[in-house]
Amino acid sequence: MKKILDKLLNVDRKVLIFLATICIIGIVTGSLFMVILSSNDKEQVFASLEQFIADFGHLNMKIELTNNLIINLLYILGIWILGISVIGIPIVICLIFIKSFLISFTISSFIMRYKTKGILLGLVYIMPHQIVNLLTLIYVGVYAIKLSLYLIETIFKKKNLNFKNITNRYLMVLGFAVIVLIISSLYETFIMPSLLNKIITFLT
Repeated sequence: MKKILDKLLNVDRKVLIFLATICIIGIVTGSLFMVILSSNDKEQVFASLEQFIADFGHLNMKIELTNNLIINLLYILGIWILGISVIGIPIVICLIFIKSFLISFTISSFIMRYKTKGILLGLVYIMPHQIVNLLTLIYVGVYAIKLSLYLIETIFKKKNLNFKNITNRYLMVLGFAVIVLIISSLYETFIMPSLLNKIITFLT
């Protein structure tokens, strides 16, 4: 078990730092984007937030769980599959940037609409599941980029490819990520709504 965990957690630090930097850029950009929106656009965002909160207590849990699982798993599968290609690196970077951008934009929207109360609403809405999802994407993204770079190096330098070992490890990474995202989706569907409803009731 320890050997398996060591393999799973032994990520490339340079790629990890690079993706973490992309993530930070996405967070900063998401915050700034909300600030520079026009008044009309902000009103539309606020109207969407208010509608979301109004409908929040009437969600169909089965549908929400299905939607959450599909979105989360498609995201992670997309990054994983892109790692097998030699042209997937820019797309992986973009996907992680978009995810961090959306998280930051969501929190900024809550804060701008509900002020101090929005901080609490935003934190409950994204923590810990959205943070876990983002970290999982970064985790798989590190392996995806590393594999793409390895494939590129193999092609240009005509090295022999130990396909079996690479495939086994890459499948383990996917399996670990899928388990984490399933747990995160369950939390997002069955626990987070209850917490958010209590916060909404408390603040109104």
